[in-house]
Amino acid sequence: MNLRPVTLVLVLTLGVWSGLRAETPPSAPAAQAGKHAKPEKPETELEKTMSKMGKAWRQVRKEARDGQLSTATAKLVATIHTNAEAAGKLTPQLELERPEGERAKFHAGYQAQLKKLIAKLSDLEAALNAGDTDKANHLIGEVNDVMKSGHEDYRKPDED
Repeated sequence: MNLRPVTLVLVLTLGVWSGLRAETPPSAPAAQAGKHAKPEKPETELEKTMSKMGKAWRQVRKEARDGQLSTATAKLVATIHTNAEAAGKLTPQLELERPEGERAKFHAGYQAQLKKLIAKLSDLEAALNAGDTDKANHLIGEVNDVMKSGHEDYRKPDED
């Protein structure tokens, strides 16, 4: 039996097969992976600051749900507190979209909302440092309400 023709057919088949696979367009995996992803837009300084706050806040809420509130959680609250103060020095995008006559009132409301948040965060941080988990759990709910209210009034709605 002569193996040369069989070997030749196998080599050609493998060569053609690997050549076909190599011709897959390089953008195909990226297109499939990001099929439902939103297009990238530049992130403002306020969005970066709020993102840091959100990440730390999710961790605080997780620790509260898991019953693991401690003085280490107070450090997360301090991070949120610091970023909330930094956010007070920034201007929300929604403010810039307001008519000129409404901007001052909008900015004053934004500042008042942040001051309310900062006060609640200070109380929460003190409760955590004192080891008062009952009070801390109650304050977490209050802080969450203040954050939600602030987002409803001063955050630009996500574009879908």
